[in-house]
Amino acid sequence: MSESDKVGKGRPPTKNQYGRGQRRAPGRPKGARGEKFITHQVQLNGHERNVTTFELLLISARNLAMDGNLKAAKWLSEYRTRLNSEQEAGGFLVVPETMPVEMFVKTAMFENQFKTNPELRVDPKLAPRSDS
Repeated sequence: MSESDKVGKGRPPTKNQYGRGQRRAPGRPKGARGEKFITHQVQLNGHERNVTTFELLLISARNLAMDGNLKAAKWLSEYRTRLNSEQEAGGFLVVPETMPVEMFVKTAMFENQFKTNPELRVDPKLAPRSDS
């Protein structure tokens, strides 16, 4: 068998093979922190704050968009859309402020003055008068 026959899947060329006493790189050392945990100290609104690398990128993109960079604004818009689509569909609950019953009745009576009855096809206030 020649050397060219020994090259193939799982058999790298001789010049790329590890020699005696050599071994592969061990990879990431134990205890090394991934990029999710690397923090940077930033001053935001006059306060020192530690933010992750990703948060720092988002802040930078926001600042660029605020300065008029259209690419950054488009990227932020697409990113927010993607985030919203990944989350479950939800909504907002709007709760009116609490008010006394008398005030609620007065407000409802005032609003009802300007509403039309859905059973009527024509608003009686706008319909022509028929004087008999």
